[in-house]
Amino acid sequence: MPNIRVTECRLIDIADVDAEHQELFRLCDGLQHALAAGASPSDIRSLVHVLVVHAAAHFAHEERDMHAARYPHQAWHQRQHRAARTKVLAYERRLGTGDREAAGQLLQFLSRWMNDHIGIADRMLGAFLRNRRRVETALASR
Repeated sequence: MPNIRVTECRLIDIADVDAEHQELFRLCDGLQHALAAGASPSDIRSLVHVLVVHAAAHFAHEERDMHAARYPHQAWHQRQHRAARTKVLAYERRLGTGDREAAGQLLQFLSRWMNDHIGIADRMLGAFLRNRRRVETALASR
C-alpha cells in the first residue's frame, strides 16, 4: 500500500489551492491509517466519500479559477479532472459493493495521480495565475 503523506504535496504557490491539496493528502493519509488499523467497511466507505466530496469541490474551485482567468489550457486540465473523477467514483462504487481491496487500489491510484497532476498541470496553472496577478497589479498601479 502506498504511503501518501502531506509532506509529499508539492506547492503551486496559490495559497487556497495549496491548502486544498494539503487537505486531500491529509484525507488520503487518514484513509491509509484506517485501512492499516482494520477499520470497519462502513468507516472506510465514509472516509472515501469525504475524500470524493473534497476532490470534487477542489476540482470545481480550480475550474472556476481557470475560467475566470481565461486559462489557455483549461480544456486539457479539465479532461484530467474528469478522468480522475470517473476513476475515483468507480472505486467508490466498488467499495459500496463490499470490495475492500478497492480502497487500497484507490490510494495507489491517487498517490500517483495527485503527485503527477499537482507536479505538472497544477504547477502550470499556478504559474499562469501568479503571472496574471502580477500583470493586474502592475496595471492597477499605473
